[in-house]
Amino acid sequence: MRRMSKIGVTGAALALATVGLSSPAQAASSEIHRGKTGCFSWSWAEGWTTTTVYYRNTCSYESSINIWWQDGNTSRMKKVTAKGGASGSVKNRGDFKRVD
Repeated sequence: MRRMSKIGVTGAALALATVGLSSPAQAASSEIHRGKTGCFSWSWAEGWTTTTVYYRNTCSYESSINIWWQDGNTSRMKKVTAKGGASGSVKNRGDFKRVD
């Protein structure tokens, strides 16, 4: 009987430790970064394996930006063209690198 209770307590302690370890990581990933490049205002927050960049064309005419991600040694770029006032988002694998 004592053996079962020790296993139960150990399992509960492990569950609490796991929850405690995941909370700071979740808090760190909720930080929102913002910027403006040319006609576009943009923002992003880190995900677990991907990063989504949200954008809005603040000009009254169609314009384009390049959004870059870094995944290990691989850089990825997505060109976004949006009409004036349009907004959207682009998601890619890896970490946000830059917008130009």
